[in-house]
Amino acid sequence: MTAAEEKTTKTPVGTRQLSFQDQELKRMMVSGEDVVLRAKLHNAIYWKSLAVIIMGLIFLFFVARPLGYLLLTVGAIMVALAMITKHYLLLAITNKRVLARYGLLQMDVVDIRFSKIESIDLERMLPGHLFGYASVVVMGTGQRFIRIPYIANAEAFRRYHNEITLVREGIHEDDLGDLPEPSVEGKGAKKKAARRGK
Repeated sequence: MTAAEEKTTKTPVGTRQLSFQDQELKRMMVSGEDVVLRAKLHNAIYWKSLAVIIMGLIFLFFVARPLGYLLLTVGAIMVALAMITKHYLLLAITNKRVLARYGLLQMDVVDIRFSKIESIDLERMLPGHLFGYASVVVMGTGQRFIRIPYIANAEAFRRYHNEITLVREGIHEDDLGDLPEPSVEGKGAKKKAARRGK
């Protein structure tokens, strides 16, 4: 049997090689843990570097050529950093916790259980509103928090956390609309009871 035939027999038809992100998630997860939701990074991660490159082209052809070359060099470096960030940035929700990896010079790998999460907030500047992305801020107990920028499906992260929290408290999100509003008589009775207590 030739080497090519051996390679064909070892690799089953229809299987695909795991991406870098999938390999990292598989390495971080424990037995019985499944990925429920994974962050999608928005291409707006490149908008700052593209703006610098456009400015560089304007300066190169219309204003000052040396400054144009400088801006183009800075823009190219910013594109490279954005590509590396997009490759290594990771945010996912499993059925047990939130997994995150962020940073370039100092890469932090964080996992927070649902019981240790106080809230998941979304930060949106004007470009985020225009292009449909947000920064996901996971607030843990105490003063610990993580901030992952340029997430395209940020709303889904917050919604899933809210559903998990409501289920843990015994209230399903679909049942919130069925809760009756307090009547006017009930409000008056509460006020009278409060006055009697005084």
